[in-house]
Amino acid sequence: MTSVVEAFRSSGDARIYRIPLNLFPILSGYVHLVFADDVIALIDVGSGFGDANDQLEAGMAEVRSEYGEKANWEDLTHVLITHGHIDHFGGLHYVRERTQAKVGIHDLDLRVLANYEERLKVVEYRLRTFLVEAGVDAVEGQGIMNLYLLNKYLFSSLSPDFTYEAVGMRVGPLRMVHVPGHCPGQVVIQLDDVLFSADHVLAETSPHQAPERLSLNTGLGHYLESLKRLRPLAGAIRLTLGGHEGPIEDLAGRISEIEQLHQERLEQVLNLLDEPKTIAEISQSLFPDVDGYHKLLALEEAGAHVEYLALRGYLKIDNLDQLDFDTPAPVRYSRLEGVDRLRSAFNAETPGGVLALDGVSASI
Repeated sequence: MTSVVEAFRSSGDARIYRIPLNLFPILSGYVHLVFADDVIALIDVGSGFGDANDQLEAGMAEVRSEYGEKANWEDLTHVLITHGHIDHFGGLHYVRERTQAKVGIHDLDLRVLANYEERLKVVEYRLRTFLVEAGVDAVEGQGIMNLYLLNKYLFSSLSPDFTYEAVGMRVGPLRMVHVPGHCPGQVVIQLDDVLFSADHVLAETSPHQAPERLSLNTGLGHYLESLKRLRPLAGAIRLTLGGHEGPIEDLAGRISEIEQLHQERLEQVLNLLDEPKTIAEISQSLFPDVDGYHKLLALEEAGAHVEYLALRGYLKIDNLDQLDFDTPAPVRYSRLEGVDRLRSAFNAETPGGVLALDGVSASI
């Protein structure tokens, strides 16, 4: 791709450069180079896959040549990882070989970097079990797992220099806000009137959700609570820059759109469960045209909504008498009789668009 770096300024005159990267064949995104007081920070580093590292180098060279900034590796003071998904941290080994900048991440994603191999093995086990219980047959399930693991072993454990909670959730003028849901250690970073929203809020896509059973502090419930936590900040934010897709100029409105979308999707799932169904059958009804890696994303998205409803007493396991729980087997859910339709859980103001799976970041 042709690197075209975008330049922004915060209300406090911090300089922000947005560097585009091809993260994976089906996924593009951005890293952000920030000059704020004495801090020169790279927010996320890309995937390290394919041409991503070369594109990062080209972007930094463009910041030097076109904007006259000191954007060499030795100039960096910090590398700030927004969350523990490989499209945001996969290039860390490449970056760390070139800079003495301090690498930071939130405490709940520390183990993703520092104990990567164990974390991957645990999630692989949980995901295999989830696919069986979702009703995915063995052949298709193995194909999905092969896709999931395809690029995961390109990374190896690396210890960061600090965690955000240990430094008071602040690096110079950059303030971190913990917003779990999409990822356990997901943070957004506020710099004056600019918010780096990473994968918590995106301009066009509803960020991908997976059931919390795969990883604690993820799941739709945590995500919706984190949206509510972010809303009070929206009035002070003029510009939101996500890890993917375009800038957002109305953060409060975009939050409302995403909340409304999930309310509608929860209603869809309830309506589908007038008759018993597996998560795979629900996923097929919600997302009939997906294939490849998007098949996994669709299954996780459906699973996150089923889990949210089940935890709140709207669903029952219809084939409970057929399950011994010693061996994973397909689980069929249905709407619990006598439970009213979903109560409004949100204060959504603006109706949202349609959930898109293209371009979302998959959880590790």
